[in-house]
Amino acid sequence: MDHSSNAHDAAATGGTCPVAHSAPAPQEVVPSTALPVVDMPRLKQVLSIWARPEPYLKNCRAKYGSRFRVTIIPGVPLYVISAPEDVKQMFLAPRDVLHTGSSNTPIEKWTGQNGLAWLDEQEHTARRRSVMPSFRGDALKRVQQEVVRLAKHEVASWPRDRAVPVHPFAHRYTTKVILEVLFGEHRPSCEPEMFGEVMKMLEFNSRPSTMKPFHLLPSWKMTWMRLFRPNGVGEFLTRRERVHRMVDEAIAERERSGASGDDLLGVMLGITDADGAAPSRVEMRDEIMTQFLAGTETTASAICWALEFLTRHPHVVERLRAEIEDGTSDEYLTAVVHEVLRLGPPIQQIVPREVVKPVEIGGVRYAPGDRLWASAYLLNRDEHNYPQPDEFRPERFLGVKPASHTWIPFGGGHTRCLGDRIALMELKATLTEILATCDVERADAEPESAHSRTVVNIPRKGARMVFRPRKVTARAATA
Repeated sequence: MDHSSNAHDAAATGGTCPVAHSAPAPQEVVPSTALPVVDMPRLKQVLSIWARPEPYLKNCRAKYGSRFRVTIIPGVPLYVISAPEDVKQMFLAPRDVLHTGSSNTPIEKWTGQNGLAWLDEQEHTARRRSVMPSFRGDALKRVQQEVVRLAKHEVASWPRDRAVPVHPFAHRYTTKVILEVLFGEHRPSCEPEMFGEVMKMLEFNSRPSTMKPFHLLPSWKMTWMRLFRPNGVGEFLTRRERVHRMVDEAIAERERSGASGDDLLGVMLGITDADGAAPSRVEMRDEIMTQFLAGTETTASAICWALEFLTRHPHVVERLRAEIEDGTSDEYLTAVVHEVLRLGPPIQQIVPREVVKPVEIGGVRYAPGDRLWASAYLLNRDEHNYPQPDEFRPERFLGVKPASHTWIPFGGGHTRCLGDRIALMELKATLTEILATCDVERADAEPESAHSRTVVNIPRKGARMVFRPRKVTARAATA
């Protein structure tokens, strides 16, 4: 060995060896095919995700770790991920590496294929930037006023002194809010009929058949699906056709009026691309239909989970009411909302990302055709992210902003939900109004488990509660 050469090298590097022996060894990269596969028949997995998603996900993580493959879609390698760093890398991946549009097939029956949910790369960026004004700025201020007004009006109309499932009433509220987002002050003449049909159409979400992509079936099978009344497909399609006609009428009516506005329809009517072309009627209709689904079901679910948790934690209710009566801050209310969305994320598994170019995430090499399915439920219930993860403890968010890769009720990255701020407003407004005017009691002592409603999970019985007129306390009376 040439020791003089070693001495020369050491001198040239300031007396240190040029090889960093203390550096960690390079991480071994494994192919996605090496990840564990859930050992359960496909049909049983599908039914578990539909009927008992929480124990299914927990059992899978306990057995297989933070990454595993589920086989619920024939021929599609679908990998559940729940490690924060994996989720972060997925959110930061370039737009031309991971796509979301191709993963929205289950909701295509609602949204069509021309809305923001279906677009990727530059098309997605351009559309998102174009419609953003209807969810921010002056539009957000206008919507906030309506959110508060509707919360007072709707909560006052909820039944008193008898057990009712909260979900239908919460869903009615969130659908009225989304009409404000869509149309603003320029309401279509058919709005009352449209609202009624949309509410009836969305009832289909509670049926197992809503999970089936029947819109991809051959025409003869589709005919059979429509004729078999118990599955609800025929009624859903009939109502969807009616809603489509009314939305088309609303677009035409607005065009004839020439009225502009910062509502979604007004914004879309003002969009032109680089070539001067405007969105088609079908594109506008698909964006509106997407909001009827995604902009209502998620927040209605969150309202139900909020009451499910609050009625089991009276000390939280007491602290919330004290803050509401004081009226100088909503810090604790904000923490409660964040904790509700952590413990009961409406969408437990966010929209999968399809790999279109090879990508390495967390030491795993995913190939084109693979799909990454980030689990908000597992991420939010991981003791490494949140101590005592199954406990409802709003205090964990006091003075702490939720991290973008360990709290993902609105997704993340460049496809994060556009309506996140509106949803937070709705939750705060409804909880404030409920707690200020009602004493809420559980109809059933046992906690309600999660149950699938297409894109969201809601309490299995719809969060059955009894609303009683609130007894005015001495403190409230003198406030």
